[in-house]
Amino acid sequence: MYKFERIELYYSSSVEPAEESPCDLAEALKEMEKLASGGVDAKAINVEDLRDVFRAYHKATMGPDLEHKSIFSETGSAHYEESFGRTIPALLCYAKANDRSPSAVFPKREKGRLIMVNEALERILQEKGLK
Repeated sequence: MYKFERIELYYSSSVEPAEESPCDLAEALKEMEKLASGGVDAKAINVEDLRDVFRAYHKATMGPDLEHKSIFSETGSAHYEESFGRTIPALLCYAKANDRSPSAVFPKREKGRLIMVNEALERILQEKGLK
């Protein structure tokens, strides 16, 4: 279900995640390191170091098919652009390392509940046998 070859975590080193989008960034960064050491192309990207966050945000909203779209793509979510990677850490997951568009983006709704970045990373680690 979570078979990805490339994963990008977008986060901010200067802004805490919002209460409604909880993320243990320290744990997420450790999990990204585990994935990288396990052979996954895993990169943690600090949005404070990016000139143009819109490109990543655009991939998050336009890339995945409808079943795997994130909260960034939901109706009425225009305010999420400024929150992307800042108050709402984002995980972009690519099926193949050279894919241009992500296959799935987290946080996303799944079976009526929100799957946040930490839970998605745990699932990916378990599937890869790295947990």
